Amino acid sequence: MQECFRVFIILAVAWTMASCGGAARNPATPTPEAQQVIGEALKELYMAASAAVPQSNRQQQIILQMANKAANGKELLLVMRAADGVFPPVADSASQRIETVVRSTVTAKMMQFATLDQLIEYATRYSIDEGRARAYVERMFELGDRNPDPRVWYRIRVAAVHWKVGDLGEKAQAKGDELARR
Repeated sequence: MQECFRVFIILAVAWTMASCGGAARNPATPTPEAQQVIGEALKELYMAASAAVPQSNRQQQIILQMANKAANGKELLLVMRAADGVFPPVADSASQRIETVVRSTVTAKMMQFATLDQLIEYATRYSIDEGRARAYVERMFELGDRNPDPRVWYRIRVAAVHWKVGDLGEKAQAKGDELARR
């Protein structure tokens, strides 16, 4: 019972943080990837997750802690790499809830802290809640706005199509084609 209550509290806090993060997106340019570092606390959690029993509740809780501590795109991508295989495809409801919170937290933070390349990498490797896909792709548009490289826009198109935001995919394709003609 206490474990269920604890999971509920974690879910409530993460959901609140994620929903607030979407509304208050920071349009500022994120820290360049070359300047992003993986903090010692996150490294320690990564090692603890590696040492934990595979797919155990303990390992899943550590991944959740990592998601909550991550503060830049490099750290957030590390969280997702660490989460690979931690949540089994056929999981109990507690594991599914934790996985949902991890993905929601990472997605919200990616939109706030990640560079355009990191956003595209995340978009091509991982899935997100359909309700957040449009805002995520729009964030890629914001960060790519002044980028004259048509290849960047074609990569944004791939991400938009992957997440079924076809109209933004077409818009990215058109922008890429326009830049390629110059």
